[in-house]
Amino acid sequence: MKNLEPDNYLPQRSTDVEAMGEVHPLLVPAGAQGQESSSLADKLSGQSLQQMIESYVRYYAAGEGHTARAKRYDLRHFLEFLVPACGALSEIQVFHWTSQATKDFVDYRLSLGEAPATVARRLATIKHFGRTLAERVPGYINPAREVKTPVIHQGRPQGLSAEEIELLREAAAEEQKRKKHSFLSVRNAFLLELLLSTGLRADEVRLLLVSQISEDRSWLKNVKTKGRKFRNVYLDTQIRQKLNLYLDAREDELRKKFPGYEKLSSAERVKIPVFISLYDANLLRPASFGLAPKTIWRVIAAFGARARAASTASMPNLHPHVLRHTFAHGLLDTSKDVRLVAQALGHSDVRITMRYTERTEEELARAIEEKTSQGR
Repeated sequence: MKNLEPDNYLPQRSTDVEAMGEVHPLLVPAGAQGQESSSLADKLSGQSLQQMIESYVRYYAAGEGHTARAKRYDLRHFLEFLVPACGALSEIQVFHWTSQATKDFVDYRLSLGEAPATVARRLATIKHFGRTLAERVPGYINPAREVKTPVIHQGRPQGLSAEEIELLREAAAEEQKRKKHSFLSVRNAFLLELLLSTGLRADEVRLLLVSQISEDRSWLKNVKTKGRKFRNVYLDTQIRQKLNLYLDAREDELRKKFPGYEKLSSAERVKIPVFISLYDANLLRPASFGLAPKTIWRVIAAFGARARAASTASMPNLHPHVLRHTFAHGLLDTSKDVRLVAQALGHSDVRITMRYTERTEEELARAIEEKTSQGR
């Protein structure tokens, strides 16, 4: 049997993964069955929890996306919470992680004033880590399995009004005018329009490749969503026209800044991201053209700041997810079909989408007044 070191649970080479028939960070040592299963779980309990978490992070949270960073922060906070009872990070072993310790961590984060939604996310990360260990180590029980999630009131996500959307578009147009229609200003304006018309998440947009655009440019194919799932995203007639203009500007910029671009084959060109940054980009490394994780957030926040300055009404701070909510509200209002909206957003559970159907107290009051006026 292999030694029970953290990396012995991990695929060492791609051929190891293929031999297992699946990709999983914590692989069970060969022959760990029957009586050996309990022995394996016992040995696991004496391992460094910090090292196990580091192994998990390398395979589940190594990226620079928002979700990966959140997972790392969640597990770091949990380890730091366990330190007082154990003396030091290096002394925390897997057996120190109990159901009660997990419950105490949840209560502690709530006592600090953290939002229940944030604490729920932290608990979900811890549960996934425990579930991963339990799935790969026979006989090991996930200590967080029975810990209850804090009760969260899921209010209706706020989108933008038609007037606020217009202010955003005016801000994007003003930027293009001020920067004499530079490529970056054109790119940022199209970025805004794509988010509004598709409801894509920021990371989904950031990772889009030209190869994912269908030949008739009416679909974005195999967009990777949360949970390692994929969906196709429809592009309406108006956004297709804007896409064509943007891709033309993008081609011109690549040809101007990279003479070698002309020599690339069509197969090589479509490997470059749709939204490009030319800083430190290299034609030999298509991924080097991709935007940094925070770029989209900064672009949208800047448009929001300009729109807010031009507005006489109160306008919230803007981030990409507000545009996703705006798309969802608009599609629900026109289609009246929650399942359709769930499919468009890439929600695996329609209950997540149901929060868009929640009505405000003002809407409830108007409905009751209307019922009363009709004598019902």
